[in-house]
Amino acid sequence: MQQLDPSVKTLWSVQLLLSTLLFTALVFSYEFLTLGSGDRFLPFTFGVWTGIVFVVGLVISFVLPLLRYKAWGYEFREGEIHVRRGVLTRIYTVAPTTRIQHLDVAQSLTERLFELGRLVIYTAGTRGADIVIPGLPLVYAQALRDHLKNITVEDAV
Repeated sequence: MQQLDPSVKTLWSVQLLLSTLLFTALVFSYEFLTLGSGDRFLPFTFGVWTGIVFVVGLVISFVLPLLRYKAWGYEFREGEIHVRRGVLTRIYTVAPTTRIQHLDVAQSLTERLFELGRLVIYTAGTRGADIVIPGLPLVYAQALRDHLKNITVEDAV
């Protein structure tokens, strides 16, 4: 199985750090606004929950991307796409290339900064039957999209 681009670990860390800063700011705002009022929901003194949220978020921001990276793998075999993912719950997806309906290469703002993209493979079937492979270099994701498009066209009836 192929692994994602190693820079996706940094991307995931940056995204988690931004979320950590947002949650820390929200908790700090709550603590600050309820300072001195008897209606405080949170126990402890001012700043304790803000510190806890920040430290836990910081740890998660550096540990979770490493675990996610090790869990991710993908492979294109003859007529099939194999994707392995999941830290707590392992998911192994196999989809025949004949079920591909259309393909996208998507990028968020943070992915653009790292020149990474996601290959989104929409397959026939129920809702949510799409496969997303994140953390691919943009040029490689586009080449994979074109390769899969050509395979799908050749196999069409």
